[in-house]
Amino acid sequence: MVIVIATIAQYVSIILLAIYGWMCYSVFKPMDKAAKDKKLTQQIILVFIIHFLWYLTLFLKTESIKILLLYGAEILVAVLYMVLYHRCYPHSSRLITNNMCFLLLFGYTMLTRINFNLALKQFAISTVTLLVVSFIPLIMLKYRNLRNYYYVYGVLGLIGLATVFIPGEGFIHGIEQYGARNWLAFDFGFANFSLQPSEFVKILFVFFVASMFAKSTEFRQIVIATGFAAAHIGVLVLEKDLGGALIFFVIYVTMLYVATRRPLYFFGCIGGACFLGGIAFILFRKQLFRHVLVRVQNWINPWNDIDNSGYQIAQSLFAIGSGGWFGSGLNEGMPEAIPVRESDFIFSVIAEEMGLLAALILILICFSIFIGFITIAMKCKRSFYKNMAFGFAVCYIFQVLLNIGGATKFIPSTGVTLPLVSYGLSSITSTLIIFQIIQGIYIITSKEAEKIEREKEKIVLAAESTGIPVAGKKTKRKKQNSE
Repeated sequence: MVIVIATIAQYVSIILLAIYGWMCYSVFKPMDKAAKDKKLTQQIILVFIIHFLWYLTLFLKTESIKILLLYGAEILVAVLYMVLYHRCYPHSSRLITNNMCFLLLFGYTMLTRINFNLALKQFAISTVTLLVVSFIPLIMLKYRNLRNYYYVYGVLGLIGLATVFIPGEGFIHGIEQYGARNWLAFDFGFANFSLQPSEFVKILFVFFVASMFAKSTEFRQIVIATGFAAAHIGVLVLEKDLGGALIFFVIYVTMLYVATRRPLYFFGCIGGACFLGGIAFILFRKQLFRHVLVRVQNWINPWNDIDNSGYQIAQSLFAIGSGGWFGSGLNEGMPEAIPVRESDFIFSVIAEEMGLLAALILILICFSIFIGFITIAMKCKRSFYKNMAFGFAVCYIFQVLLNIGGATKFIPSTGVTLPLVSYGLSSITSTLIIFQIIQGIYIITSKEAEKIEREKEKIVLAAESTGIPVAGKKTKRKKQNSE
């Protein structure tokens, strides 16, 4: 009986996922507010049904009361957050909230399957972070001069990246993981944890670039901004964090192009980066890029050393291939064979147990979030908010592409997490901050648009009361006379 229920839940959840993915795009079509609100409400109901089916399957196959308790806690937090958040911010985007909650619940489910303790820790971290970062839109509404602190963002970003070079074994010191020294460890005796400074610095970096280009796009300003950007990327290269350096570089060149609309700057930055990168590789390939060479070799042909350095990507490909279109089912795969399955290679676990269809739908949902961010950027009247929204959109989707591309052998593995789905204190916190900043931009833009509409209505009413012809109505009156 358990097998029958689990199988039905598996196929129903895929169908509902497909419907949810379609709705992520259909809400972009022009429609009245009532119809859009109805569709968004249906969307979140689908999320709760899918989440219920996943946890029902996990409970039936494990018979663990802990899973039921965690499920109840997740639903309680999700419902309270959505209700209270949109009551506090009536101008906020329900689509952003729906997609954010969907990815969080998806991540909780996969982590519960992989390691219950990690899922519990991720849930606790996310809940506290959601509470704290919910104040970000309020701060953005109160302080409209955030664009004036460009050098503060740039200097703080460089200091933040450099903290990983703190030596020794003190209560704060840098550590190396997977070949890159890009982690900062905190040892307070009663509590130990580590975080990745670059995850938070990329937020400051977007603020820095957006504020610099909002001030001016003259050549001198671009040179200064490029110098700061090169310094950020240089520090990341010294950390041997080439995945992070690539994210910062892509963010900068795309924001530069959007702000200036000059292909010469865009291709000039790419050409300069290739030239300097080539020189650095030739001179320091043994000191800085040894682990990168290994990853590239494994990307080209992981079967040459399948038992050692190629084991990770080989197991990822085996998992993706063995799942088929519909997956082996939750708790029926072999995720324990995949190294770093809870973070870098969580997409492989999804493809194995939920199927390629579910994995493809997840990619489409992530891309719809990117489109939503870009849509918000296009509606912004102020260049600072426009640049910032576009920068975070690129930051988000490029991180998704790096993670999935590494897991599927499309590109070499970069050690980048899948936002809101993979396990990680730094990743989950920084991504939730980004989503709240986008919400803040959306709220500010919506209020400004609403204010403009009210002013237009006042002008029309004032003109009508004085008998002055109003634009748009004069044409209508002429048409009626001709008839």
